[in-house]
Amino acid sequence: MYVVECYWPGVTEEALAETLARTRAAALQLRNEGRSVELRGTILLRNDETVFCLFDGDERDVRAAGELGGMRLERVLESVWLEPAG
Repeated sequence: MYVVECYWPGVTEEALAETLARTRAAALQLRNEGRSVELRGTILLRNDETVFCLFDGDERDVRAAGELGGMRLERVLESVWLEPAG
């Protein structure tokens, strides 16, 4: 699992939605080619002009999907998902 950080001055929800649609399509294209990547979710921090996207897959495929989708990839960080206890 990877977290992609995108610093995006002036980001709007509309522009983000368009980019996410392109990124999901790119991930589907890559999966159809036998690669492993899926966009799982996104968080927009409006005041920080920052977007965080959570991907499943390997780093090479995550980067490829993001780049094909037109994302601004500042950082791609391996991560671990932990469910809240209880």
